[in-house]
Amino acid sequence: MTTEVGTLIDQGRFEEVWRRFCGFLALTIEEFMAIQERLLHEQIQIMGKSQLGRLLMGERVPESVEEFRRRVRLTTYEDYAPYFQNQREDMLAEKPVAWAHTSGRSGEYKWAPYTARQFKLLGEGVLTAFILSNARRRGEVRIRPGDTLVYNAPARPYTSGHALVSLAELFDFRFLPPADKTETMSFEERISVSFKMALRYGIDQVGSISSVLMRVAQSFAGGAGSTGFSKDLLHPNVLARLGRGLVRSRLAQRPLLPRDLWHVKGMLVGGTDTDIYRERLQQYWGCPPHELYACTEAPNIMAVGIWTHREMYFLPHVCFYEFIPEEEWAATRRDPNYLPVTVLLDQVKPGQRYEVVLTNFYGGAFLRYRTRDLIRFVSVTDEKNDMKLPAMVFDSRDSDIIDLAGFTGMIDEGLMWRAIEDTGLPYEEWFVRKEVMTDGHAGLRLYIEMREPVADEVIAERVDAQLARQNRFYDDLRTMLGHIPVFVTQLPAGTFKEYTLRQREAGADLSHWKPRHMNASDATVRAVLAIAEERK
Repeated sequence: MTTEVGTLIDQGRFEEVWRRFCGFLALTIEEFMAIQERLLHEQIQIMGKSQLGRLLMGERVPESVEEFRRRVRLTTYEDYAPYFQNQREDMLAEKPVAWAHTSGRSGEYKWAPYTARQFKLLGEGVLTAFILSNARRRGEVRIRPGDTLVYNAPARPYTSGHALVSLAELFDFRFLPPADKTETMSFEERISVSFKMALRYGIDQVGSISSVLMRVAQSFAGGAGSTGFSKDLLHPNVLARLGRGLVRSRLAQRPLLPRDLWHVKGMLVGGTDTDIYRERLQQYWGCPPHELYACTEAPNIMAVGIWTHREMYFLPHVCFYEFIPEEEWAATRRDPNYLPVTVLLDQVKPGQRYEVVLTNFYGGAFLRYRTRDLIRFVSVTDEKNDMKLPAMVFDSRDSDIIDLAGFTGMIDEGLMWRAIEDTGLPYEEWFVRKEVMTDGHAGLRLYIEMREPVADEVIAERVDAQLARQNRFYDDLRTMLGHIPVFVTQLPAGTFKEYTLRQREAGADLSHWKPRHMNASDATVRAVLAIAEERK
């Protein structure tokens, strides 16, 4: 049975589809803020009737945006944990139809309730992102009912899993593997099965984590793609696809790549490493990666990219957005009791970083919630693309930042990853954290597994040089210290693979299978070093 949106597309009513899902891109900032204010007023009234709302807002319901921001304090997950960890629905304004979780840094799940209206809009947000990931210009709708979609993201109760279910109810994608089968598979099984099926049925759309797509592409380039994926797949369609792909790669005098096998129309990706892999993903897959910004507590796609495939724009009807300027955010790191001032979207400045603060709409539970996500606005208008709204890029997460010696130039995961990539060194995996060295100074301890032998000193010098090139504050720091503040601990081959295997066998959550790239815990370091010692 064809869905309503599928029918509109089959009838060629593309303008109607664009207006419904992407019409917000035509808004002025004044129109955007009017939608925000209207939906916030509705949300305040709804929350005022709940126990949680009264705890956070007081007995008297705020009557305006200004009063809401003045009277209601900023919140963190600790304000909700006593009720959400036990899924206390009696505290909520509306009965949820689903609960989603994400992994907290302590290893405890962070749960979030989704109302019926939020759940429906979650699928609409994902469909918006897919329409835009396919578009090459404003107004272009290239998705079609029956498009094959390889969707590699964690299943329910993660938000990505709920998004898949909501999307399946909204549009007629052909999911590889089928949406109702994914939850019985492990994450790695879904990746393997999806690309085996894609060899037979093709790929029109991709929704995945950037690092997964890089790994798949590298497996093809290394020869695994033509054997490991097809060993038990002797279907004529598979053999024909592989044959055509091998001819293309040989004519181009290069290894087999995914672009030789599939013509991907849209690639929707997530992950903090997307910017690092952007150019190579397009080179390998023949399609530019298209980012989105979302979080479990939203719960929806909060911002999407457009046909430029770089900057993102906030959707006005998902959450009420506030932004903590970087100087205010920095003050809260120095003094946890400091109360930061927020600004609204019509007050942000290009080139500046901000922490995102959100308030749910549609009966959701989170009010003035600090996401700990740092974004950077790149413009407030874009005449070339006729955009009258501020555009942003994701910068980093608060907890993934290392501050050396109190300098304002902090090192985040993106900076560290780019520095390591730009050395050209043949590494397998890495993580880094701030440690006190033998001389009493704080430095960056880089734990890294190499594919080929490289001296510790060479690794340290090259990473240091790239950090200095990309961050002038780091360059100032090394000049002040008079030495390289990068120290290297090399790990034997297979260390990260063994760590992941043990984490999986121990029942660890998917997000904890690998060490965090930034600020790994003492327990993680001890476990990694113990494995390294075993493998020497």
